[in-house]
Amino acid sequence: MSKALQTVNNIAPAAFTETAQSLAAIDFKAIVENATPDQLEAMARVYMAQQAQATFTTAVKIAGIDYSAEKQAFLENAGRTKSGHTARAYRNALNELETYAAEKRLNVLELTPAGADGFIYWKNHTGASAATVRLAAAACSSFFTFLERRNSGIIANPFRGTKARPAQNYSRVDLPTGADIDALVKALPAKWAAAVSIMAGRGLRVGGLAGLSIKGSRFTTRTKGQDKSGELPADIIETVKAAGLELRQPFGDLTAEQLQHVITYEIGKVYKAGKVRSPFSPHKLRHFYAVNQYRKTGDIRRVSKLLWHSGIAVTERYLRGLGEID
Repeated sequence: MSKALQTVNNIAPAAFTETAQSLAAIDFKAIVENATPDQLEAMARVYMAQQAQATFTTAVKIAGIDYSAEKQAFLENAGRTKSGHTARAYRNALNELETYAAEKRLNVLELTPAGADGFIYWKNHTGASAATVRLAAAACSSFFTFLERRNSGIIANPFRGTKARPAQNYSRVDLPTGADIDALVKALPAKWAAAVSIMAGRGLRVGGLAGLSIKGSRFTTRTKGQDKSGELPADIIETVKAAGLELRQPFGDLTAEQLQHVITYEIGKVYKAGKVRSPFSPHKLRHFYAVNQYRKTGDIRRVSKLLWHSGIAVTERYLRGLGEID
């Protein structure tokens, strides 16, 4: 009898767990080729005992994780800048992940790579755009990385390395043109026409409108958790004044989330009336500004500063994604 088979033959039922490590050094091919049915059964019992123990241990550790508290801690610190928009995007993605898990009768904390891929495919089938699906996957991946660091050895990020995410495709037809912006400004109520003018004419994010303050030709605001300032074109300031808005806080009566909802709704109404080509999201107005500024001068450094990007590389990716540079 081979040494490997002797090792297996000498395993007592009560010692299966203790001998599992020694099995790692055994030539399993030789065992399979030469083992008797009883010996194979003994090995199977060892393997199953180890698997059962590992599964049980992991389940106990996962049961000790307060999912709601972890989720809240993550959302309160989402995106590092504590941006309200980022937090909302992350919250929506996790709510959708919970819906998917409930439909599949899965525990979110026990999601496997196959389950993560399944969520992405499920999200695709809701009719969401590729960019929206990618955002949801990125948000969920960020959450699991957060969990992984706080629960080392218990949680692993199942979204890491996934190939299920749709390709990041942009189309210039999705961007508003100068004619679209003019049509929106003419068709929208005065307050929202002013908002569109500011976003399309200076590149502010919709969240930046909430804390916007104008004095003379300059403005200050808070966007993505940071204080920003700059110059506003005279025609935009006149649009704000014509709307009867107070320059000190023209949109201070609404939160960033409310502004996002209302402006999206109002633009949607103009689209349904057939006056613009698409129900442009408020962020598309910032895209319009970025592309328009780049086309004027071709100076990517200037565009980067105007958009308050952290570096030129960010702006390059931004413009490449919009199909403006190769």
